[in-house]
Amino acid sequence: MGEIIKQWVKEILTEDIKKEVVVYAGRFQPFHRGHYDSYQHLVKRFGKDNVYIGTSDKTDKIKSPFKFKEKKMIMMKMFGIPSNKIVQIKNPYAPKEIIGKFDKDTTAFITVVGEKDRYRLKGKYFEPYHPDKIEKGYDEKGYVYVTPSGGGGMSGTKARELLSKGTEDQKKAGFKQVYNGKFDPKIFKFITDRLTKIYGKMERFLSTFDMVDLINESSSTKVSIGGNSQGVDDGPGFTYGNSKTYKKVGDDAAEALGWEVVDYILGTDEDSIYADDERSIEDKYPVSYFPSGIDGLDSQSIRYIDLKGNSAYKTWAKHITNVATTVGYKLIDFLDAEESIEDTKDAPVTAPSPEERLKDGDDEKTKIHEGLITEGGAYGHMNHPFDIEMNLTFGDLKTIIRNALNGNLEFAREKTDGQALAISWRDDKGLIAARNKGHLKNSGENALDISGVASKFQGRGGLTDAYNFAMKDLSDAIKGLSKAQRDKIFKQGSSFMNLEVIYPTSVNVIPYGQPLLIFHGTMDYDENGKAIGADTSSARTLAGMIKQINKDVQNNYTIQGPPVTELPKSKNLSSLQSKFEGQLKKIQSEFKLKDSDGVADYHQAWWEDWVEKNSPSQLDNKAKMGLVKRWAFFDKGFRLDKKNITDSDVLDWAKKTDKQDHSKMAKQNLRKFEDIFLGVGAEVLSFMSSVITVNPDKAIRDMKKRLDTTIKDVQKSGDVKKIEKLRTELERLSVVGGKDKIVPNEGIVFVYKGNTYKLTGAFASLNQILGLMYF
Repeated sequence: MGEIIKQWVKEILTEDIKKEVVVYAGRFQPFHRGHYDSYQHLVKRFGKDNVYIGTSDKTDKIKSPFKFKEKKMIMMKMFGIPSNKIVQIKNPYAPKEIIGKFDKDTTAFITVVGEKDRYRLKGKYFEPYHPDKIEKGYDEKGYVYVTPSGGGGMSGTKARELLSKGTEDQKKAGFKQVYNGKFDPKIFKFITDRLTKIYGKMERFLSTFDMVDLINESSSTKVSIGGNSQGVDDGPGFTYGNSKTYKKVGDDAAEALGWEVVDYILGTDEDSIYADDERSIEDKYPVSYFPSGIDGLDSQSIRYIDLKGNSAYKTWAKHITNVATTVGYKLIDFLDAEESIEDTKDAPVTAPSPEERLKDGDDEKTKIHEGLITEGGAYGHMNHPFDIEMNLTFGDLKTIIRNALNGNLEFAREKTDGQALAISWRDDKGLIAARNKGHLKNSGENALDISGVASKFQGRGGLTDAYNFAMKDLSDAIKGLSKAQRDKIFKQGSSFMNLEVIYPTSVNVIPYGQPLLIFHGTMDYDENGKAIGADTSSARTLAGMIKQINKDVQNNYTIQGPPVTELPKSKNLSSLQSKFEGQLKKIQSEFKLKDSDGVADYHQAWWEDWVEKNSPSQLDNKAKMGLVKRWAFFDKGFRLDKKNITDSDVLDWAKKTDKQDHSKMAKQNLRKFEDIFLGVGAEVLSFMSSVITVNPDKAIRDMKKRLDTTIKDVQKSGDVKKIEKLRTELERLSVVGGKDKIVPNEGIVFVYKGNTYKLTGAFASLNQILGLMYF
């Protein structure tokens, strides 16, 4: 009864909603009659004092050429929209520049979307607008209003085409179409000069080529300049290894042929509010140096160019051959323009067996190092840079610190906090999922189908819905692809796509506020269910395929590839370089290790020193290195018995250390590195925002509230082990900056020397603490 009374009192004390603020956000490149029709509809529906237009100052060289002030000038002069109703914003999901001026408890926030985006904003924060159900202020809830389309089908692509192509008279006629029959000579000249210049550059650059449709995989006259050799859309192409190398290829090739390079950024639908969001995933990809966007072509769909009959073909082929060879890539049958440059480094590699690595005659130290080097980072597993099995050198660690603090990590993307799922496709079964090794064997012969997953997670609350809806949406999306596309990704069940399920009712740590299915990459398995290779690029490939057939927005989820993010560049971050490098040098100096020495060298040196100082008596080299191998690298191959350690006192001491002290000592050694890199991650993340969290400020408040509640619950429990674990994790959290470093972002995933690594910050400790009362 007490809770009922509390709720009743809360409802009595809650203030009524006194104002509705409607935000119509978009890129508006440029603002046209279609946009104005939507604005007019909103004014009639909600009143002119309540409707605002929000847009950013973000530009690029192709699809967003106009700055905020220029867009505002067009809106005011061509449509008479009041100046104070046009506001520069950064995030359409949370336009604090507009709603922040009003009381958070008595003001409702209504965001406006088109029909095609009706179902994109879901979760606990956003809900569909209904005039009788506006009950909460913008601090707790947002409402989604769907505006009808207008403007006679006018779109951003069509407007830009009418204003940039043809004769002067044709452009004038186009201008009147775009602006409801009005004509302003100054505005006309400003817009058409800007757009004509941009599209003129593109057309001159592309005039050498005959663009062909990438869907036509049977064509024998295609060359893959970006993307892969299979003729499928994999989003941005990285044929040449990494973005810097790829950029150099494009720049050098264009220069060799006397072409002008036109950079552009891949964007979403130009009239979508999401296209202007700085966290937009698509906006982060640097795309091919043969840009599309002309005549309304989809920016992801052009990757292949017909070079036959092109006089520049031989020059191009020779140049690409030289560049490819220089950066270590193999050219396959390029002279007939039928194949593409492929990365020979991506071929599946099987790690050598222990017997192959530890050959007779090698001394024990060499054996330890070989095991670490050959086993580290297999098949795309995400490690911390300091993890022993990766054995990065101290020089490598310093480089990663510098790159992180200066915003230069390669292929950076946001690490997501969801529920894991591995899926594949077999024509005889459709969509299948794997939860254990048995499901992976024999090309997923015994894997779970949709009903199997439903049975597996029956009665698990929010997790049940999360997985069941995920399987249904994935099945609907993937079955729409061609057989060739499905086989390329899934290989009839021998390749599984790893993904994360993010669903509002099954939150782990971060409340993202929207349901997402995020692909991470595929793993190939042999008939015994053993991993034999990995391909992280397949995540972008599959996401691109699904988006191309308009199946990325499903009934319950939005499906996408890894959320690419832009790293911050700040003098405040760069200034921390000496601090973290100094901490690393201090560890390095303990045993006078060089920059060329690896992390494994430190741990080996530490345990060698400890064993020598603490052993009850002298050990022979084999026994000494056996203990070091066991304790430094958790290799239980060296058994603690009379055969390996003949001295009884030493054997008893070794067993006691192994049982009582080893784990704690190993963790303390790891903490030396961990504190440094968690600190680096926390600092970088504090300058970033999540690209997928709908309401970051609210997410942070929720996370801190859960932290405070869990701390109290653990203290009340009286559980000694949990209290000790809590103390340890609070210490770790304190080292990286405490609660102030909690952000709605698990971390960063990046590539260094071909391997994938992660940088996290406060999330590491927060995840451990919040889990204390769940297990």
